Amino acid sequence: MSWKSLGVFVAILAFGTSAAAQKNPFLGVWQLNGEKTTNYQQQSQLIINVPTSDGFTSIRSTIGKDNRNSTEVHPVAFDGKPHATTGGDVREISYKRIDAYTVERTHNRNGKISVDTEQVSKDGKTLTVKQENALRVYDKIADVQPVGRK
Repeated sequence: MSWKSLGVFVAILAFGTSAAAQKNPFLGVWQLNGEKTTNYQQQSQLIINVPTSDGFTSIRSTIGKDNRNSTEVHPVAFDGKPHATTGGDVREISYKRIDAYTVERTHNRNGKISVDTEQVSKDGKTLTVKQENALRVYDKIADVQPVGRK
């Protein structure tokens, strides 16, 4: 998927959201900040989080150091159940809300379990993903705007 196509897709999703979406600090478009990220083998990554009735959908588009593209879709529901991802790194993930700015993710990749956290800064400008051996930092580059709202 090209960046232009991804942008059009994001715009369509963003304009189809509800007013309640603005209360979730995770929603929006996030771009990997390579200078603040440690031990992560990707050249670039965008995370696009759009609201759903029970949480949000997280679309992750990655360009690897080998210039290969990969896209994943993560259904984020805070129901305590694992949900299958689709795309480049298929696995099951369950999400637990720690507080309004922090979620814990439990990954199951063919029986191998790992846990990490995603946290949005209080000012809503930075998303930090803490994994066992890596730290990824993203800068917010766009908000998700519901239809008819500014």
